[in-house]
Amino acid sequence: MIQHIPNTLTLFNLLSGCIGVFACATSNYKIVPICIALSLIADFLDGLVARALNVKSELGGQLDSLADMVSFGVLPGTMLLQLISMSKMGGGGSYDINPIAYTGFGYSVFACLRLAKFNLDTRQTESFIGLATPAGAIFVLGLYMNFFEQNFQLLPTLTFKLIYQPLTLISVTGLLAYLMISEIPMFSLKGSLFKWQGNQIRLLFLLLSVITLISLGSLGLTAVIVLYILLSVVQWITSRSKAMA
Repeated sequence: MIQHIPNTLTLFNLLSGCIGVFACATSNYKIVPICIALSLIADFLDGLVARALNVKSELGGQLDSLADMVSFGVLPGTMLLQLISMSKMGGGGSYDINPIAYTGFGYSVFACLRLAKFNLDTRQTESFIGLATPAGAIFVLGLYMNFFEQNFQLLPTLTFKLIYQPLTLISVTGLLAYLMISEIPMFSLKGSLFKWQGNQIRLLFLLLSVITLISLGSLGLTAVIVLYILLSVVQWITSRSKAMA
């Protein structure tokens, strides 16, 4: 019975993602962040519990990627599709999908490629190569929630309209797709964080993330991932410079 606990958590991740896709498709936007939060928690716990109980299995690894594909691949793609469709309509209410909106599913396609590569890449045990799908999903969620909240205090009307234009959102989709399959090293939060030495980037990220989330609300989710990417790139360039010195 114990050996099934991690897989049960993984399947809960999948279930939550499925509910999130339906909520997004029916414009129940307040349900979407709850579903992603539950999927993130389940995704974190399944591996943690599997290691703690020493019940890691090949089946669990495959289930994890399949669940992530729905929660952090299909769901963000659906959110982007909806954003592109509604970006000229002012938000809220029903929407008509035009063909260009399907480019949002480009995120889902590259998320699938990312997860397949991750399963075969033995380099990604302690850190990541390219942007992890949960991070991409959090980025999209921030844009999604801010669109429905219409937070003009943080984004003046003109800036809001510039961000939520089809061309901008399609460009964001393309950038996220590239980052997910790129060879850019990205740090992870795995391991102990209770010492400064060797954890400077990760601790700095956590501190700035708290400040960003408090200051920006839902848009802070997107800003935190931007911060994560920038710090990862800085760390990558610094390490390459040291190696070449």
